Amino acid sequence: MPLYGTLDLTTVAPKLPTLPNLDTEAWTLPKAEMLQLLIEVPRSSTDGLLPKAMHPALPSYVILAVTRYPESPVGPFNLAVLRLGSRAGAHPRGFLLGAVTNSDGATRELRARWGLPVETGEVKYLRRHDRVMGTVTRGGTTILDCALVDPQPVAGSDVQYINWVTAANAPLDGQTQPMLIQVDPKYTFYKAERGKPQVSTFDAAAWNATGLQLADPIVGTCCTVDTDLPRIRFVMDPLKPVFQGTRRIRESRADE
Repeated sequence: MPLYGTLDLTTVAPKLPTLPNLDTEAWTLPKAEMLQLLIEVPRSSTDGLLPKAMHPALPSYVILAVTRYPESPVGPFNLAVLRLGSRAGAHPRGFLLGAVTNSDGATRELRARWGLPVETGEVKYLRRHDRVMGTVTRGGTTILDCALVDPQPVAGSDVQYINWVTAANAPLDGQTQPMLIQVDPKYTFYKAERGKPQVSTFDAAAWNATGLQLADPIVGTCCTVDTDLPRIRFVMDPLKPVFQGTRRIRESRADE
């Protein structure tokens, strides 16, 4: 029997971002530098973090990512996110638990256009000869200090970035309601490296993940890519299995 999450989004709806509509325009984000670390976590520490519509990953893991976007419609910004490894039906997804940018403009737009649970803070992306580092500070407190140690070149085809799912309130059928929104960027790789994940500071509560405990590192990558934040194509009922509750908002982006 398949396992499902236990989070009822209707109980936390007032805390979720609210979108004025589901018809946001896409952003093109060239030459982004993305640091991504996969870390195994105890299944017991993820209880209550995943919506009922989604399946937990087995074994349980999280994705810590710090990205530097040198160009965007709101100017350059850095974005740090924590996602919980999961599945929507048969498809691997990363459910977004928390996010921080270093730009008020980016925070405002990411919340209103895609429903990302973003707050503003200090996000740094720094490359040294033997590692790539990401740090996040809010309210004078460091809530993430991580690195990819001893990066080694790999092919872009060896790196897989899974689609995001975020929870937000948005209008559908004339009513604003909590829903799951799929965010599915595309990637064109210029450079890819793999290395050892290292996390020296992680404040779970600051990432809306109280009780989450990091365990063994799985893999870390650092890539330079052309990417995007696309128009919203799919939303999901947060209380039904995705094969029952998925709604298509528009067709593929091929003709956009």
